[in-house]
Amino acid sequence: MSNAITTLSAECPTVVTITPENGPFKPGDVLTCNANGYNPSYTWSGTNNGDIGSQTGSTYTLVKGDFEVTCSATIDDLTCAVTASDTVAGAAVGKYRLQHILF
Repeated sequence: MSNAITTLSAECPTVVTITPENGPFKPGDVLTCNANGYNPSYTWSGTNNGDIGSQTGSTYTLVKGDFEVTCSATIDDLTCAVTASDTVAGAAVGKYRLQHILF
């Protein structure tokens, strides 16, 4: 009888977090994705007042409206080809104030 031990490589992403994870959210707020692991690449997907498609980079800027966005971190240049992800949902709402300056 043999015992097998599985060890995850320290370079593979196992935890992905999006900050901030709780609102209130307003248009223009920036969500930041962070993953452990060696040199991850980030992809955002989901909806924010419509389908956002697939955007790359560690940050995503909210537009006005309901959203549910997922950040996926991928590392494929070492011993693993792993993707981990996190999702945040809410509504980006807020009022813009128009300010008139008189001279």
